[in-house]
Amino acid sequence: MSSELESFLAFLEEQKAKQAAHFPTVKYEKVLSFMGTTSLAGTFNAVSVNRVQRLEPGPTGRELRITLVGPIARSPTRGECVTVHLTRVEQYQGFQVKTKPLSLNTSASDLLEDGPDGLVVKGSSIFTVHHSPYTLKFFENVPFEELQQIVGGVRYALVGVGETANISPRFIFHHEVKNGKPVLYHGDGLALKTYMNLKSNRQETRIVVDLDTFQGFALHGTVEEFAPHQHPEAYDKVCRGFTAGSWGKPSRVFRFVAEDATRITPNG
Repeated sequence: MSSELESFLAFLEEQKAKQAAHFPTVKYEKVLSFMGTTSLAGTFNAVSVNRVQRLEPGPTGRELRITLVGPIARSPTRGECVTVHLTRVEQYQGFQVKTKPLSLNTSASDLLEDGPDGLVVKGSSIFTVHHSPYTLKFFENVPFEELQQIVGGVRYALVGVGETANISPRFIFHHEVKNGKPVLYHGDGLALKTYMNLKSNRQETRIVVDLDTFQGFALHGTVEEFAPHQHPEAYDKVCRGFTAGSWGKPSRVFRFVAEDATRITPNG
């Protein structure tokens, strides 16, 4: 096992205790992580952590302008979009803001623009990332006032680049080491955007950060759905975690096998 993977496992153990203070009502051992996925087979979501400078309403109710400090992981190419994940972890509530995909009919400036205070991301769609009245709407119309109230004070954003790029929170309820590789287990409730990406591309970028500093690790690997009898201990722990959160039973359970780990720290 590489030294970075060993460092990640030590970090993961530290976060179990440290994150408990953020989720006092869910009394079960867990670590919040973030799944970065894309829809194009064989590709990884390119994820960065950026400081949020400002949120502003866009020209329409579905649009949002987000000013970020520091560079993002890379510029989008044809067919790719930029997604910005903003979440207030203590409330289990947040939003994902996506640009249009870069295409023949859109230019790079329709997605991103250098502003006087940083990089302006021109979000064209706003999606919820936790349960809310808007959860089941594919194209969501979230009032800016509500968004500002929930995530207006959030200091850092996770920013992803890729085809149908998506970043969604998932609790890790169990982990182990197999063949020298960390394996992380989680469950899903509804089959939403992340699951649609996984149907066409099993490559994933998993982000695990300290929720106070947003320093941590980005892992690249593959994710697959498993049946309860294949990994009974992991399935039991995922179910116990869901029960502790009063979330019922998971509809699907997954295992992520990490191939590598790199340190990630906020830009700006």
